[in-house]
Amino acid sequence: MRIRRTIVTFVATAAALVVPLIGAVPAQAFTGTAQGRIFLPNPVVTLHDETLTDQKDADYAALQPAYQVVTLTNLDGSGYLRGDYADVCGTKSCAFSSDATYLYGRSDTWFEQVMAYYAVTEAELYIQSLGFTSVNNEPQNMRVSQYGGDNSFYDPKKDEITLGKGGVDDGEDLEVIWHEYGHAIQDSQVPGFGVGHDASSIGEGFGDYWAFTMSEPVSGGFDPACIADWDSTSYTVGDATHCLRRVDLDLTLADQDGRIHHDGQIWSRALYDIHNALGRTTADAIILEAQFSFGVDTSFEDAALATVAAAKSIGGNGAAVKVQRAFEARGIL
Repeated sequence: MRIRRTIVTFVATAAALVVPLIGAVPAQAFTGTAQGRIFLPNPVVTLHDETLTDQKDADYAALQPAYQVVTLTNLDGSGYLRGDYADVCGTKSCAFSSDATYLYGRSDTWFEQVMAYYAVTEAELYIQSLGFTSVNNEPQNMRVSQYGGDNSFYDPKKDEITLGKGGVDDGEDLEVIWHEYGHAIQDSQVPGFGVGHDASSIGEGFGDYWAFTMSEPVSGGFDPACIADWDSTSYTVGDATHCLRRVDLDLTLADQDGRIHHDGQIWSRALYDIHNALGRTTADAIILEAQFSFGVDTSFEDAALATVAAAKSIGGNGAAVKVQRAFEARGIL
C-alpha cells in the first residue's frame, strides 16, 4: 500500500469581533491569529450537566462557566473568519474584527461562526500533524445558522457544510461540526464517496468517530463516546443522558436495520475499539490512510480489509491483528 502521508511539522495559533459591509474592509485588519470565545466542546460536557436546555438561545447564567477563550489560527487577515482551512462567511452577516477579538455569547449568530471556524481549522491542523497534507487541505466553505431545520449536512456538489439552527443551534456543538467535517474529509479522499447502504453507513459512522476523536482530548473524560450531548438536548427531552448517537454500542452486522445512521454505529464502534487498542494518533493515521483505498460504494468488508492493510503498513503485524479483531467483533470480518 502506498502511504499518503508525510512527516510534517506546523505551527498552530489564533481568533475575532464586529462588522462593516463585506468588501469595505481594511487591507490587513491583523495577521494570522485572533482570540475567540467558544464552547469546548459543548456546555454539557464542560459542566458535566445533563440538565442544561436551549431556552431559545438565551445566554443564561448557568452556561457562563462553559465559555472558553481560545486562539484562532490560520486567518487570512481580512478581519473575517476566513483562512487556510475554513471560510464561514457564506452568509449576509459575517463576523468581523479589526482588533483580532471575536468574543460573543450564544445569543449572537456570530458565536456559531467562531465555533465553526475553530472546529474546522483545528481538525485540519490535527490531520496535518498526522502527516496528511492532501486531505481537504483548502478553505472549507460553511453556512452557519441559515438553515431553519434541526439538522446539519455536507453538500458534496457545493463542497459546503450547512449547520442548522433548529433547537440548540448546531453550530454551538463542536461535535456536530466535526461530524459534518468527517463527510468533507471522506469526499476529499474519495470524491463521490457514499454510494449504497454500506458506504453511506460507513460515512455516518466515520463522522461520529471523527467527532469522538476530536472531542476526546477536551472532554475531561465526561462520556466521550456520547456524540452531540448539547445539540441533542432539544430532541432527547426526558432522557437521563443526551446523545445524538454513541460510538461504543455493542452492535454487529446482525443488528442492521437499514437506517444508515443506526448502522453506521457498527462501523464507529469498530473504529472506537481500534482507537482504544492503538491510541488516538496511530489509530487515526491508520483510519485516514485506509480511506484512500475505499471505493465510492465500498462494502463494510472491503473497507475493513483496507483498514487492516493500512494498519500493517503503518504499525506492523501487531497493529494489523488488533484492527482485524476489532472488525471481527462487529461481525464485519
